[in-house]
Amino acid sequence: MSSTLRWSGGVIEGFYGRPWSERERGTLLEWMVRFGLKTYFHAPKDDPHHRTMWRVPLPAAEVETLEARIAACRECGIDLVFAIHPGLDICYGSERDVALLIARFEQVLQRGGRDFAVLFDDIPGTLAPADAARFDSLAAAQANVANQVQAWLAAQGQDGRLLLCPTAYCTRMANAHLGGEGYLADLGRQLHPEVDVLWTGPEIISRELSPEHLAGVGRLLQRPPVIWDNLFANDYDADRFFVGPYAGRPVEIASLVRGLLLNPNNELPLNFVPLHTLGRYLTALDAEAPASDWRPRQALLDAVGDWRLSFDLLSSEAAAVTEDELLLLADCFYLPHEHGDTAALLLSEVTTLLHTPPCTWGEAGKVTRQRLADLEQFTTRLADLRERPLFHAMSRRLWALREELSFVRQQLDNLERASRGTPLRPDDDHLPGTFRGGFVADLRRLLPLQSGQTHQPAARTRRAGGGLPLLRLARPDDQAACYRVCLETGDHGADGTPFYTDDPDALGRIFVGPYLAFAPELSFVLEDDQGVCGYVLATTDSRRFFERYEREWRPDLVAHFPKPVGDAASWTRAQQVHWEYHHPDYHCPEPYEQYPAHAHIDLMPRAQCLGYGGPIMRQIVAELHRRGVPGVHLGVSGRNQRALRFYARLGFEELGKTGAPGAEVIYLGLKLAAEQERPT
Repeated sequence: MSSTLRWSGGVIEGFYGRPWSERERGTLLEWMVRFGLKTYFHAPKDDPHHRTMWRVPLPAAEVETLEARIAACRECGIDLVFAIHPGLDICYGSERDVALLIARFEQVLQRGGRDFAVLFDDIPGTLAPADAARFDSLAAAQANVANQVQAWLAAQGQDGRLLLCPTAYCTRMANAHLGGEGYLADLGRQLHPEVDVLWTGPEIISRELSPEHLAGVGRLLQRPPVIWDNLFANDYDADRFFVGPYAGRPVEIASLVRGLLLNPNNELPLNFVPLHTLGRYLTALDAEAPASDWRPRQALLDAVGDWRLSFDLLSSEAAAVTEDELLLLADCFYLPHEHGDTAALLLSEVTTLLHTPPCTWGEAGKVTRQRLADLEQFTTRLADLRERPLFHAMSRRLWALREELSFVRQQLDNLERASRGTPLRPDDDHLPGTFRGGFVADLRRLLPLQSGQTHQPAARTRRAGGGLPLLRLARPDDQAACYRVCLETGDHGADGTPFYTDDPDALGRIFVGPYLAFAPELSFVLEDDQGVCGYVLATTDSRRFFERYEREWRPDLVAHFPKPVGDAASWTRAQQVHWEYHHPDYHCPEPYEQYPAHAHIDLMPRAQCLGYGGPIMRQIVAELHRRGVPGVHLGVSGRNQRALRFYARLGFEELGKTGAPGAEVIYLGLKLAAEQERPT
């Protein structure tokens, strides 16, 4: 497949925070040349000349620095795009403001600049009264400014190009009608066809960019978008950085975009792996090889191998950093929506130890605890990095990781001590107020993360002696309570406690745990004054979810719970579930493309028959619809007639059945209506 990118892949310095120094930009250019990246997009949000002081001409010293930067880019064969962000206070109808904007671009043009961008992101989505009297819409006002800049640029005769970042620059913003009803379609109609439009994807930080999504955006904008990719941006979360591979962007998108520009970590030294893998991805776009030849994990392994050369230690006595150690570090600071393979496995192993008796840990427990100790020790060794800018870029996050590893190991040690009846070891290193403390931490505990909105109580019916329950996003510490809900509804909707005395968590490990781990953004719990009393769990892509379950979750189940033997008729209910660990059913009803998501809901007896189920299901359906899912399916025991009647009232229709008579699972589906004139 050969790409025809108008803007060759490159880097955006477009984050909030301290702009890169000229020395760092020199390093960036060296990396870009090495990795085949051809565009440098200059738009540092917190440079006052970029936003706040956009009307003021650049001072002489800044002009000289910029001229040297442009010359350095030209020498490296890299296009420099100079961006200005006037949207906070521009008067769109003011001839003076437009003239000042062009005058700033003129300064850059005279010093060798050629390509420019006008950014209207992260601003209010409405017009000021003076502009509202002149323009029909925000899109019309912004197109008017951009078209004037485009006309000026075309008159220079230097083959320069212009980009625009819209106010609604992702699907979620467009669906919320930021900028007004039909903003993107209006902008696409009125904007000069030579002006390119920047786009981040379904979200500000998009996990995936699918061909279907980008084709829809292209139709809406009447031009393929240029991707402003925030996959590795970390300015929104000071606790993390991202050094996983460029992923979630299949090579089939090549013909559907005009460019791929990466807005990476704030800290320049942390961007070696992201840019290395982006370069490999772009090479795959230009190749005639099949799509299967692009393998993000292999690209990460290659990048880590090269990155290791930067991990020389000051002490000649210290053991050299290995690629395996560096890969685990990268997997711990992987991508915004997922951990890398080795970190995910370690997390799964720790979860198992925390939720099983120490007497069952065995050799696997020793291995896991040693891996924790090794990782903790590795973070300590990194303090001796010879390349100090790299260490300082990571140091605060490494310290936090080291403290959490120490805390986990101390907790596991005390669990083992308690099982032996020996005194617990006091933890003097992790005290309230000094560990996980502070105002921000307390706010986080007060307000668990919601999925883009404040969730109201699921129903208005009050329980006797209690208040309204709250539907909220699940937290990691809800797992035990959710397992309990699963158990108390585990007998075809009735209480399964009497049937699972030998392993009360058997059902929860397959019907709850994977969702909390792999789809936390679609895992909600219902909480009353007694605690968690129900949940609704979902995933947008069932096949992908099951692939991850097979790869990351089931191996641990198989390792810890042997397949039952002997006469199946003599097995306990828990043993029957253990058999399912070894023989999972990944059935998805057809037509899959119409019903790719699946969901399930369980409510404890005290929360049943109170009118909560309908609002909860409508909540998860709304969340799926907001993510552009065409339909959702679920499975119900054929013996659970009450559930079948409940889903029928919600509009679910039967898609098919599996299982023997008397033990049937009935699959139901609900189509989610698509809205018109919006990016998919």
